[in-house]
Formats: sequence, structure tokens, C-alpha cells
Amino acid sequence: MLQRFLTAPQAYKQLMLAGVLTLPCALAMGETYQLSSPDGSILVDVIAEEQLSYRVSVDGQTILAPSHIAMTFADGTALGKSPQVVEVKRSAISEQLTPVIKVRTAKIDNQYNQLSLSFKDNYQVDFRAFDEGVAYRFSAQQSGKSALTSEQAEFNFAKGAFAYFPFEKKFASATQPRFTPIAAKGIDKDELGSLPALFVVNGVNVLLTETDLQSYPGLWLRGKGDGNVYGVHPFELDKDEQYTKDLGIVSKSRSYPWRILAIARSDGELLDNQMSYTLAEPSRIEDTSWIKPGKIAWDWYNENNLKGVDFKAGINTETYQYYADFAADFGIENILIDDGWSSQEDVLNVLPGIDMQAIIAHAKARGVGVQLWVPYSALDKNLEEAFKLYAKWGINGVKIDFMDSDSIKRVDFYWRAAAMAAKYKLMVNFHGAYKPAGIHRTYPNVMTREGVRGLENNKWSEVTSTHNLHLPFIRMIAGPLDYTPGAMANAQQKNFNKVWSRPMSLTTRAQQIAMYVIYESPLQMLADTPTSYRAEPEIPRFIAAIPTVWDDFKVLHASIGEYFTIARRAGDNWYIGAMTNTQARSQQINLDFLGDGEYEMQLLQDGINAGNFAEDYKLIKKTVTKGDSLDLNMAANGGYAIQLIKR
Repeated sequence: MLQRFLTAPQAYKQLMLAGVLTLPCALAMGETYQLSSPDGSILVDVIAEEQLSYRVSVDGQTILAPSHIAMTFADGTALGKSPQVVEVKRSAISEQLTPVIKVRTAKIDNQYNQLSLSFKDNYQVDFRAFDEGVAYRFSAQQSGKSALTSEQAEFNFAKGAFAYFPFEKKFASATQPRFTPIAAKGIDKDELGSLPALFVVNGVNVLLTETDLQSYPGLWLRGKGDGNVYGVHPFELDKDEQYTKDLGIVSKSRSYPWRILAIARSDGELLDNQMSYTLAEPSRIEDTSWIKPGKIAWDWYNENNLKGVDFKAGINTETYQYYADFAADFGIENILIDDGWSSQEDVLNVLPGIDMQAIIAHAKARGVGVQLWVPYSALDKNLEEAFKLYAKWGINGVKIDFMDSDSIKRVDFYWRAAAMAAKYKLMVNFHGAYKPAGIHRTYPNVMTREGVRGLENNKWSEVTSTHNLHLPFIRMIAGPLDYTPGAMANAQQKNFNKVWSRPMSLTTRAQQIAMYVIYESPLQMLADTPTSYRAEPEIPRFIAAIPTVWDDFKVLHASIGEYFTIARRAGDNWYIGAMTNTQARSQQINLDFLGDGEYEMQLLQDGINAGNFAEDYKLIKKTVTKGDSLDLNMAANGGYAIQLIKR
């Protein structure tokens, strides 16, 4: 069990202690302690009565009525019950963080005020108020371990709250929900939801999530049927992968996960929130020079449906050498060998038809890396042996799949796998995964993860443009998402069919390309077949030229579930991505955010017939400057992508 408060890097301890004002107290109960954000607009009242609770207001309006928080253990330990404050510490932090992998920005401003309350019985609660939200967590300095009985985490929203709720059927889940618009009071007592979840309270967006999730079960939500929700956790898994009635054994000398209320007054302001990253433990990896963001040519979505080749396409050496040639020809950094190179019970032995060394050697000669898909259950049996072998082969990353739970046992696997992958210099992409919860800061080799209803779902269901426009405002705020865009077969609703082996997207081609700018993922897939891309080479050339990590951004237009337009900067160059839902739209884009001088623009937008034939697009090239503006049209389910390259 991790003793995180005691073993965190020294810089992390100094951060926790910087600028502390200590106010020793006699034993106090029935007191209220107030904390404000740096700009004073967000107020938190922490109330130590018979049970610890807190209240949050924004701009003078209550958004969260008093909500109880507590933790209980099987040995009788109770944190937050009959709280008696023995010490109060206040601190103010203003710093700038430099992320190892600059997913959204190259620098992150980290400013907050902190209230730390220490209680009789050797435990503490820390509250932090940022201009963009509130977070709290328990920590304890008690001996031993005990079974976690429950954690009380109430979110008693002001009346009239509205939700985009990620309904789930059960805890055993790949966490790929739709976000259902619903009055919060319509979330019944027996209904379950994963995180992140977004609520609109008195016109303010409040996104709930968690971070620094280590050796602890993930937080989920249930409704009360009255507009309030509360936290629940998945039970532990036994040796047969069956859920027990226990939440698991945890240490009582540690800090516990942060509970986050990300707050934004407008939809676009949600993108300003990076609390999931800033509240997580800093990187444990000293040398990160081997971690390389980029793109990946992917095989599973398109089922290796190649044409015009002189070999039998499938899971074999020739096919993956062909993928490597395609990647090299278009400047794509990696290929992924997905399910089928090994059995799902043994990830140490390659199946017949695959000459792994020949594939890797061929790819390396062409400057392309190779990554492998591996199922969680087989990998965990031989974790170090497998990673040592892959590193010896020359593999640079792994896609680990089918965890489908965030019980303590499964959460611990993520951390063991990330640490072991770092030891052997392997990048990691988690699929069948719960939402990002801080590990991508602590182990920056964890580049991305699924935990999202992405493109592949079109093989058996529908992924709508409305859903696509929920993701930037909800799921992406928790961290990178491997949506796997790039479908070359595109259809409007009247022509859409669910086809497993030759799937299509329920979007225009231009919306698929816009996703490479909009969705944050330091490893970004190209989902369709190399032959489909080669047939229209300007598409893979355009995709390959879009970075996967960013220095800065500017939200241009934003409305949850309706439309989203963002400009992102990488070096001196800017890139714009825009998407709309089922409604066709026109937008004006002012290029006043550009630097001085001329920019070479490439605009890929919906063609004039994209409203009927979704694959129709138009590519325009011209020179622009910061004084220019663009009038752009999007078809239903459409979008556009722009590259602005400084001359």
C-alpha cells in the first residue's frame, strides 16, 4: 500500500507546506471555517458540527448546499464524524507548472488558497479553492490498515440543477457512457453514473471528478431523486474476478484521492480547468527523454481490409510491414499491432504468421516505431517478463486492454503497469479503462486512455455528433482521451449503417479531421485502412501535419452538445478545429490571435454536398494574416480543420 504523503518527492512536500499560516486551536466543534478563491469569487464554508460538511458559493450564489463528507473503516475508525479541530493552517500558492507532456498547454498556472484542518484522532482535511474550482481530500496519520467500509461524499446542489449524466449499468464497465441531458432530480436512487459528470447549477457549470487515485476504489455517483447525488465505490474483486461485498483494505497513514468540483461560468471556460493534472502527484520518472508523442496507424477498427496489394491481408508479417511503409510515407510515427498477434492467455509468445523481429526491423529501417496491444489478464501474470521482452524486441509502447473496473485491485494494476513500463521505457495507452485520475502526471509515459465512447462504437451502435460535442466539455476535462478518429467512410443518418468489418462514422469527413485538433491525446490513432488513406493522400498528409501536444489554446465558439471551435498553438503555428451537431452552422473566425506576419493556411472543410454525401470535403490553401477573418460553413454533423503555418 502506498504511503504517499510520506514518500512524495521533496518538491511536493514543499508545495504542501509553502506559505503556511498555522492557528492552533483548543478542541473545536460547531465552528465554520471559510476559504475563498484567489479572485474572491468562489467561497467555501467548511462546517465542523456533528459531522463534517462544506458549502460552496459562486459570485454570491450557493451552488452546493451543506454536503457531508466522511470516511469509515471496519476497525471503527471514522474520519469526519464528531470532528474536533485541533489545528488550522492556511496557505496561498501561486506558481507555474511545466508538464512533462504538454497535453493542453506548455505551462499551467497553479494558483489556489488552501485550508487544512487537523482533527483529534490524527487525521486532516485539505480544501483548496482555485479561481476555476474547489477540491478537498482526507489524509490520516494512523497506524495499520483496515477495510474501507464507506466514504460519504455528498453533492447537494442548489435546486433546479441540470445534469449531463454518464449513466452506467454496473461497476464492471469499460466506462464508455453517453452523457444524458437530464434534470438532476430525475437521477433516481437506484441509478449509477461514472465520472466525470457535469452539472449546471444556477447557470454555473460544475464538473465532478477525482484525481490522485491510488490504492483506493474509484468514485462513482448515485442519485437521490431530489436533485442531489452522492459518491459510491465499486467493491473489491476476488481471485476469480468476482465482486465481493468489501471495498478493499487501505492504509490509514496516507492521503486519499482529491474530490474535484471544476467550476466554469461559461461552456468554453471548462477548458481552462486542469485541476485533474495539477492536484496529482508530480512525475516519478527522472529521465523522460524517451517519451515521444505522435500518431499511430491502427489496424483493429478497419479489420485490415486492404486492397490493391499482392499479399493476403490479415494478422501477418506482410500486412504490418505494409502499415509501416504507409506510416513512413506520410510521416506517422508508429504502428500498432492490435489483438491477434498472441493468444489472449499468453502474451510472451507470438502466433504463427507473425515474424515480430522482421516487422520491427522493417519499421525501424523506415523510422517508424511499433506498439503492441495486450490484454490485462494475461499481462498481469507476467508483467515484468513481458515488458522486458518487448523492450528487447524494440517495442516502444503498449496498449493495455480490458481492465473494466476501478476496484482497488484494478487501480493498483494501473500503477504497477505504469511503473514497470517506465522501467523498460514503454509508453502506455489504457483501454477498457476508467477515466483519467492523475496517473498521467505521475507517470507521464501513460500517454492516453480510452474510457470514452469513441469511434469504434460505430461498428455496433451509433456515435452521434451530439455525443462528440459532449466530450470536449466533460470527458476531456479529466485528461487525454483515445477516441481513435480518422474514419474515411462517412455517412449522414439516412445512409448510416452499423457494419462491423467496414465501419463508417455518423459524421462528415471534415468533422473526423477536426477531431485531431479538438480531442487531446498525445498518442493519436489513424483508425482507417492504409489503402483508404492512400486513395486520398491529402487526408493523411493533413492529419500527419497536426501536432498531438500543444503550447496554448483559445476557445473561439462553444456550446455543450451543439458546437465547439478551438484554436491551438504549437510553436509559431496555429491549428483550428470546429465541429457542429445535427444542425448546419455558419461561423466567423477572426484571426486576431495570430502573430505578426503571414501564415500559410490550409483549410479542410465540408464540401457543398456534405449534408447528403458526408465524405464530400474541400481543401483550400491561401495566405492570411492576423487582420483577416474567415466565414465558414459546416454541414449537419460536420466541421472544419485549419492549419496556419508561420512563414
